[in-house]
Amino acid sequence: MEEQEIYDPLANKSTLVIYMIQSGDKWVEINSDELAIGNQMVRNLRLSYDHRPIHKRGVKIGERLTYHVRQEGSPWNTYKVVPSEWAIARVTHYEPSDLEELPEFRGITIAYCVRQPLSPEEVDAMSYEIVSKVSVDSFGGDEEAYQKFLTSEQSKGYVRG
Repeated sequence: MEEQEIYDPLANKSTLVIYMIQSGDKWVEINSDELAIGNQMVRNLRLSYDHRPIHKRGVKIGERLTYHVRQEGSPWNTYKVVPSEWAIARVTHYEPSDLEELPEFRGITIAYCVRQPLSPEEVDAMSYEIVSKVSVDSFGGDEEAYQKFLTSEQSKGYVRG
């Protein structure tokens, strides 16, 4: 049996993900710089666009929202990923029945979140760093330029020999 490729007119469209507070019609006050700026009354915690391949898209119940803190003092793009107190409790996904219904997106996912505070120890245990990797490809394949960069960074103490 010969496999046939199925045309997907929405393959290049992202999924809009809306993270909302699961408090019925109530607005919730957030007094934190974590997800909102300052002291605000909010219902939506965050919007994001999922551009991953379709089979990898998805928001999971129990998953926590995170925020990224840029690590200063390093030439590398280093971020610490820290969990928030908001966890996903329910997920609803909508896909258009025709292409005209939602022309910008493949679908919309609404993730309803509940506040589940963490202890400082839990936050530390769940936090991790993301460090950008610099490779010879970052220099267009120029091995000499890459080696000069590594030597320069090593002299500054950023790269271990």
